[in-house]
Amino acid sequence: MVYLHTQKMPIVFVPGLFGSMSDQIVPGTGDWNFGLAKTAYEPMMQLLESMDYRMGKELFVAFYDWRQPIAYTAEYLMQTIAWAKQETGFDMVHLICHSMGGLVGRAYVQSDAYQNDVAQMIILATPNAGSPVSYCYWAGGKLPQSVAPTKNVVELYMTVYLAYLERGLPRNRIEAIHRNFPSLLDLVPARAYGDYLLERRDGIEMFVPYDSLLVKNRVLDELNEQMHIIPARGIPVTLVAGIGQNTVQYLKTVPPLSPVKWVDGRVVGAIHSDMGDGNVMMDSVFALQGEKYVVEANHLDILTKSEAIIKYKLQ
Repeated sequence: MVYLHTQKMPIVFVPGLFGSMSDQIVPGTGDWNFGLAKTAYEPMMQLLESMDYRMGKELFVAFYDWRQPIAYTAEYLMQTIAWAKQETGFDMVHLICHSMGGLVGRAYVQSDAYQNDVAQMIILATPNAGSPVSYCYWAGGKLPQSVAPTKNVVELYMTVYLAYLERGLPRNRIEAIHRNFPSLLDLVPARAYGDYLLERRDGIEMFVPYDSLLVKNRVLDELNEQMHIIPARGIPVTLVAGIGQNTVQYLKTVPPLSPVKWVDGRVVGAIHSDMGDGNVMMDSVFALQGEKYVVEANHLDILTKSEAIIKYKLQ
């Protein structure tokens, strides 16, 4: 069969955490869609469509099961890229990734399964070195109010989903998370983030060395150790980070009371910085090699506030 090229090389868009929903994730939610995150992602799709990228013609969305480990979710992306190539006749795609979607993209292009089919990666607000807030959820099952007195939209999504998970294992949220939401471990700070737990013990505060932690992000550590694969494969990377939002940079802890919960320290507070988008620190986004841009934006509106950068990179 011979395929005719469409006018534009196709875009494959990879949404972030909670940006994919289906019966596979929550029964009763139907076929793949943006779910509650549609308020963030539908404007992004409209932006790309205004640039003459038609959904299903030159624009494709790589929905995936964000509960699963990053390496596993890359399989979903491979399938969407194959679909885009088949529909358009192009043998390469532009990859635009938001948040966790950037890690999914990296897991694919840095893997042995890579098919030499990504022309460039545009990565928005991706925690390439992880995020301290994820430690709170993985180790403690919640985000303490002392860390974030006012939760943002992403944190509200997390609260709702964790409550849903806990229905299967009442009074044991930590086990429910570890069993049914293993990808959260792939989002905790990695070695590239640096020490982030500031423990108070006997009246003295000291950072806990990453190498002494029980909760380590081995997936990101490996991806970052091998990030040279991306330029070696000739894939240009554009990184966009948001700043100007109150963002957790470090976590204040005290020794844990339980061998199961808060294993590396019970979180009792945080140190914040405005050099982030409310969820991800700028330095975490920029832990990956690439061309770097900064915009005044939060974790979700960075999508549309990056319009000029995206247009420039797609021209």
